[in-house]
Amino acid sequence: MSTGQQQEKTAPNPRRPARFRAHLLRLVLATALPLVALAAGLAIWTAQEQRGDMLRAMAGTANALQLAVDRELRVTIAALEVLSTSPDLDRALREEGAVPALAAFHVQASALVARRAAALMNVSLYSVEAARPVLNTLVVPGAALPAIRPMRAPPRPDGSEHEPALPMRTALQDGQPYVSDLYRPALARDWVVAVALPVRREGRVVAVLAANLRPEGIGRILQEQAPPPGWVASVVDRAGMVVARSAEQEAWLAQPAMPEIRDFMAEAERDNGLVRTATYDRVPVYAAVHRTGAVPWMVVYAAPRLQVDGPLWRALGLAGAGGLCAAALAALAALWLGRRLGREIESLGIDAAAVALAEAPPPARASATVREVAMARAGLIRAGEALRLRARAKREAEANQKLLVREVDHRAKNALAVALSLVRLAPRDVPPERFAASVEGRVAAMARAHALLACHAWLGADLRAVVEGELAAHREAVRLDGPAVQIAAIAVQPLAMLLHELAANAARHGALARPDGRVSIAWAFDGEEGDLRLLWEESGAPPENGAPLPEGATGGPPEPRLGFGLRLVRQLAERQLGGLLRLVWREDGLRVSLTLPARHVSAPDGAVWRMAAPILATPAEAVAALQPLVEEPSGPPRVLVVEDEALLALETAVLLQEMGCLPVGPAHSLQEAMALAAGTPLSAALLDVNLAGEVVFPVAEMLRARQVPIIFITGYGDDAELAGHAAAATAVLRKPYARGILAEALVRALRHRPEAGAA
Repeated sequence: MSTGQQQEKTAPNPRRPARFRAHLLRLVLATALPLVALAAGLAIWTAQEQRGDMLRAMAGTANALQLAVDRELRVTIAALEVLSTSPDLDRALREEGAVPALAAFHVQASALVARRAAALMNVSLYSVEAARPVLNTLVVPGAALPAIRPMRAPPRPDGSEHEPALPMRTALQDGQPYVSDLYRPALARDWVVAVALPVRREGRVVAVLAANLRPEGIGRILQEQAPPPGWVASVVDRAGMVVARSAEQEAWLAQPAMPEIRDFMAEAERDNGLVRTATYDRVPVYAAVHRTGAVPWMVVYAAPRLQVDGPLWRALGLAGAGGLCAAALAALAALWLGRRLGREIESLGIDAAAVALAEAPPPARASATVREVAMARAGLIRAGEALRLRARAKREAEANQKLLVREVDHRAKNALAVALSLVRLAPRDVPPERFAASVEGRVAAMARAHALLACHAWLGADLRAVVEGELAAHREAVRLDGPAVQIAAIAVQPLAMLLHELAANAARHGALARPDGRVSIAWAFDGEEGDLRLLWEESGAPPENGAPLPEGATGGPPEPRLGFGLRLVRQLAERQLGGLLRLVWREDGLRVSLTLPARHVSAPDGAVWRMAAPILATPAEAVAALQPLVEEPSGPPRVLVVEDEALLALETAVLLQEMGCLPVGPAHSLQEAMALAAGTPLSAALLDVNLAGEVVFPVAEMLRARQVPIIFITGYGDDAELAGHAAAATAVLRKPYARGILAEALVRALRHRPEAGAA
């Protein structure tokens, strides 16, 4: 067999593909028809559940009505039992003094009838010894009472007459309370129900006390349930006669109940159930039947079948009609949509060209009509999405790289500026070796702080790690005690330099200068605000070495001049960290107490490490530090210094003093800078653009309105972070800058300052 013949045999027969709308129609019908069937089934099931709930509610209401009727009969029996204990009843049954006793008992019985006038018609008393009635509340006391005559009962359903059992005689024979069926007594024309109670004295029945109940009272009990329109509650006695009804009481009173109800009553073993029957006017109903407990009566609660079964039939109709309509609409929609989608095939080539040029997915269009085109369009969409994501990722990467370069440039220049300030501010009147060692130690402290921050993604550092890093050379002589504490990133470097200065001072003058000297460092959270108190205590310091003390320190006579190291400690503690510092020199060494604000610290189980908030200072604190250094009629130029790095601020202030200017500040935060700019006469201003994450532009706007020359200082490499504010400045200096450049910029700014008083 040749290859061509084999291919002809194995290749499928070419067949013309069906239109897309045909496939779509099949899919919609295959999906919609089961859903329609499921929806119809759910609707029918829901309707059946509603029907079951309604029938159960009917049974519950019938049970409640049966309990209410039982309660009414038992209340009447209980009232008669209470009345039977009256001493007047015993006196009325004796021959002597019978008339007054009868009158007294008549008053009591009449009071019972009056209290329950809606339910009771009268009360009567039958004497067994006299074999005649002796009292009836319908007759005045002492009047002659008729003898007991046969009672009239309603005609039976077949029309025959019958004589009901006498309630008093039945109660006398049985010795138990007896509730009669519906009857008409001799002294009344209304239908009533009798409740007879045998009265016992010394173990024998001496009388029978009876009360006639009005059917209307029982009817009110049925009406209290407020049946819905068309629903009827009724009470049927032993003979199958209607005793009471919730609606049309007068029309149905003493009428025979429906045959199905009477048949149910004949089944003595059934106490309750559901009966399907019809009213005499041929209305089909469901009847919930409950047998009472006090007397073999029946409570019937009937509802029209149309109301009970109506939701089910409506659900069937709606489900059928709705299903057909839904299937038809789905088929029409499928045909219309398929025809519409078939017109979009020619757009495939246009979309491919658009994807190639725009590097983005094609515009939204309808699906293709054939499988191959659909696959091609799906591939085109995926390719466009991939190109779009790639282009977006490229733009984001370029933006992130640019931001990273600027941030690295800013941090590097800031670090170099701080290091340069350390070199410039270090004392010059010391041997070169000591000068180099001090500068090297401070730069190394900065490097260790940066290394700790880099290990924690610049989120902060552990306090114990910072302390151990700065005192690693004296590990054997140092004791650390305190809980785990996280230091905010902005506070790590100044705290590390502060500890380095204390350690260097202790190594030169204090406890670490002797082999037996010791340093104890303890810290703990202090107060409700969450501040951290760090305590540095030296012991075993050389007694002959004094310690330079700041103003206000206690423990010995103050030195005439504060050393640079402790000056730097105070600047770092109080200005950059915003803490409270106290130095006390004792005979055995220096004692340092440092309180850090809560914004710089957090417990390990607390919130994520936070960036410290700006440090606040009042204008009064800044003005109090000003001292005029040149004698001029108009006074020295007043230059505002805004810088968040303590060392840079200190160096700038020294340089201004050397130039004969009066530094205002330095301000380390935006709030402090705005306070000084608003309330202090100024000749010029040096503004660091970035103040602990806040831009200084509000201060620049305020100074510009006052016509104060501005010099911006920044660690970034371009003017992008100035956001258009560079034009308002006299100069823009990049960190680190030379003293000569700052002096030249300041001279140029002061040359254009306004006349005295303008600022």
